[in-house]
Amino acid sequence: MNHTIIVIEDEFSINDALSFSLRKEGYEVISAYSSREAKKSLKEHSIDLALLDINLPDENGFELCKYINSVYQIPILMLTARNDIVDKVLGLELGADDYITKPFHIKEVLTRIKVALRRVQKYSNFEKEKEFLQLNENIKINLKSRRVLKNEDDIKLKPKEYDLLEFLVRNKERVFSRNELLDKVWGFDYEGEMRTVDTHIRRLRSKLDSESGQSIIETIFGIGYVLRNIKK
Repeated sequence: MNHTIIVIEDEFSINDALSFSLRKEGYEVISAYSSREAKKSLKEHSIDLALLDINLPDENGFELCKYINSVYQIPILMLTARNDIVDKVLGLELGADDYITKPFHIKEVLTRIKVALRRVQKYSNFEKEKEFLQLNENIKINLKSRRVLKNEDDIKLKPKEYDLLEFLVRNKERVFSRNELLDKVWGFDYEGEMRTVDTHIRRLRSKLDSESGQSIIETIFGIGYVLRNIKK
C-alpha cells in the first residue's frame, strides 16, 4: 500500500523538488502552496504524513501545525530555514513530530519520512494479543486500533504520543532515562532534541491525567520516567 504525503511549501522550486523525489520513492504526493490549499487537500484525501513549511503566505505554519494536530492523527515534519531552539520547541509543543532545517539534503528528508511512517506502523498488528490494555479504572488502550479511551471517550493522540504511551505501558514499573526512550521509541537514528521526550510526556499528562490525583507517568528526578499503577 502506497503512502500519501502532502508537501505544504509555498516556494515552487522546493515543493517541486520534494514532490519529484517522493514520487520516485513510490509515494503518492499532493502539493499545497498555502494553508488554505493544505486544509482543502487534507479534507479531500487520506493523508499519511505532512511536510510543513513554517513560512506560508496566508497563515503561520505553527498555526497550521496546531490545526492538523487537532483534527488528524498523522506525523508532521516541519521544514524551516530557522535553526532557533525556541522554534523547534514551539513546533513540538504544537504537535510536530520532527524538524528539518533548510538547506537540507533530500536523502535526509526521505530517511526522516521513512522513520516517521515506520513509527506509526510499528505497533499496528496485534492479532495474537488481547485487544485492550487497562491503565486504570478510567483509561484503556485498544491495541488493534491504536485508540486510547478515557471514561469511554476517545482521546486523540499523535502517533508518537501513542507509541510512547504504549511502550511505557508494556514496560510498566520500569524506569527509563530520556536517552533510552529516544532510542526505544524514536529510534537510534533520531537526531532531534532530548527535550522532545519531556514535551511528549507533558502532552500525555495533559490529555490523560485526572484533574486531581497522581500522574499516570511518574518523573524520577535525575533519571527519567516510569509508568505505574496499571490494573490488569
